Amino acid sequence: MTTTFCPGCGLVAPATGGPLPRERGASAECRERYGELLARSYGIAEYRHVHQLVVDAYIVQHPAGDGRRESQSVALCLMTLCLFVEGAADPRDGAMLHKRMMADRPGYFHWLRPPPLHGLMTAVDVLAARDAVEHERLVWAWGREVWQAWSPHHATVRRWNALALGT
Repeated sequence: MTTTFCPGCGLVAPATGGPLPRERGASAECRERYGELLARSYGIAEYRHVHQLVVDAYIVQHPAGDGRRESQSVALCLMTLCLFVEGAADPRDGAMLHKRMMADRPGYFHWLRPPPLHGLMTAVDVLAARDAVEHERLVWAWGREVWQAWSPHHATVRRWNALALGT
């Protein structure tokens, strides 16, 4: 059996032959697991309140490059992850926060060199949840773990939040 290795989180999984994700910060197999997780958070109301936390944890664990679009995506997800983990913001406010963060098309985002992200929780760990309570617990644990991995850049992300939100 052939296996694949995810360049983002390090997940080793049986190869499915699926298409590589456009952003290529993840293996096709890891991206498929993320798709399953998104389907849960869209399809099951009791899972939806932590949806943005799922998105943020996955995106910042699978940075795809140093281009403007990729850098901005990671920056926005790090910014809301910071607010959720450190500031007790509600993940249900994620889309509104992203809109505020981008209101003036800020030029202060820049590429951040990703820290080591292998050996952390992954989407697969969250998929093991047996119910909504366990799902929420695992999503928060994943979000905290990924945020902690980015600790070399915490001061930069906090500064971006202050500039974008006046906090």
